[in-house]
Amino acid sequence: MNDLLWHNQMTIEMANNTAYQRVIEKFRLEPHPEGGYYRQLFGNDDSGKKDISTIYYMLIGNDMSAFHRLHGVTEIWYYHAGEPLSLYVIDTEGNLVVHNLSPDGEMQVVIHPEQWFAAEIPSKEGFCLVGCAVAPAFTFENFELGSKETLLQRFPKYAELIGRLCSE
Repeated sequence: MNDLLWHNQMTIEMANNTAYQRVIEKFRLEPHPEGGYYRQLFGNDDSGKKDISTIYYMLIGNDMSAFHRLHGVTEIWYYHAGEPLSLYVIDTEGNLVVHNLSPDGEMQVVIHPEQWFAAEIPSKEGFCLVGCAVAPAFTFENFELGSKETLLQRFPKYAELIGRLCSE
């Protein structure tokens, strides 16, 4: 079984826990193709391009949001509930900033266009529920999933982090 399928299977098994299931049901979250769960709240429907799009996004235990970047749009992550979340951002100069989304840390983080970013729950326990807003609205045309090989060549000093938080 490939790593991504195993990862998604583990997420589904953990989601069967009643505490996680209550959150998933309450917010009507669906499995996200990258791992975790989400629900689009506004934007990108059949009525045309929106100025902004928003989602709920939840990671559970070992889930991760793999390194990716957005072209020409800004994304803001908002902490809502659960365990602290580490959000790793590599800026366009190659500097790494680690944000701690939690009640005791930052409650929101702005990610600018072209910055690589990834997220995980450092404790690997519980869940973290965040909101994400993208302006202009998210489209897959603006989305680029990070290639492990490419990111390792570009940022070798972050090899451990890239190895852990790249899906390919």
